[in-house]
Amino acid sequence: MISVIIPIYNEEKGIAKCINTILPQLQFEDEIIIVSSGSTDKTIEEVMKIPDERVRLIVQKERKGKASAINLAVRKAKWDTIVQTDGDIELDFHAIEYLIKPLFEHSEIGAVSGRPMAIIPESNFFYDWTQMSYRKIHDIRVKENKEGTFWHMSGYLLAFRKWALGTLPEDKKGAIDAWMGSIIKENGWKIVYTPEAIVHVKAPTTIKDFIAQKARVRAGYALLPKGPRTAQSEIKSFPGELLKIKIWRWPKFIACGFIYAWTWIKGNKIKNKSLKEIWKVPESTK
Repeated sequence: MISVIIPIYNEEKGIAKCINTILPQLQFEDEIIIVSSGSTDKTIEEVMKIPDERVRLIVQKERKGKASAINLAVRKAKWDTIVQTDGDIELDFHAIEYLIKPLFEHSEIGAVSGRPMAIIPESNFFYDWTQMSYRKIHDIRVKENKEGTFWHMSGYLLAFRKWALGTLPEDKKGAIDAWMGSIIKENGWKIVYTPEAIVHVKAPTTIKDFIAQKARVRAGYALLPKGPRTAQSEIKSFPGELLKIKIWRWPKFIACGFIYAWTWIKGNKIKNKSLKEIWKVPESTK
């Protein structure tokens, strides 16, 4: 039996679709716990429309952040195996089956991460950069998984044992999934990457949203001991990635590189700011 937890904030456009890709993958005893943290749109109404008793809604009137919502959902969960995802995703049909399999087969594994795949129009300014970025982080995870050093999970789809995580510090405002992986690994558990567990994610399609999302993630990683991607490695890999792009698309790709560099600078500048200042919602991903 599993508990699926979904911390959300203003997800009225996609939450029903998300839930309906999860429900067919669950057993009768399983549950979905949705924590709406300070939502100001029609998110709550959309969740309440779903006629399935396995869906449980918890409302936090005040927006307290993703870490707080995760802690609350974990405390309320009936089962010890937790699957976590976001409210604006779509799961492949067997994603949950692939995701939880290692937890039931190997007692030393405390957490498992799935593979996010980007949804973005090929005509979009950020298309090549986004596809490159998702492929690169996948390659890094595959390599680290083989070496036994993997820990930076994807918050779009992950699973963990309740007692492996414990309580997540609620002062964490960015890269929450990476913080969870860091804590679980420090607690002595092994973390694995299961790329067969695929989750489809809408990528930001505007400059404003791209900056908001990447800076938020960078702010979180800036407070971690070491992230999977460093400024040096990004600069070093840039020429090789450029050569993989069709030459007439180089100007956009190079421009994306400069924007991406700015998100690193901004992320480091805001890393100690408040939740409201760090957590800017990228509207184009909804």
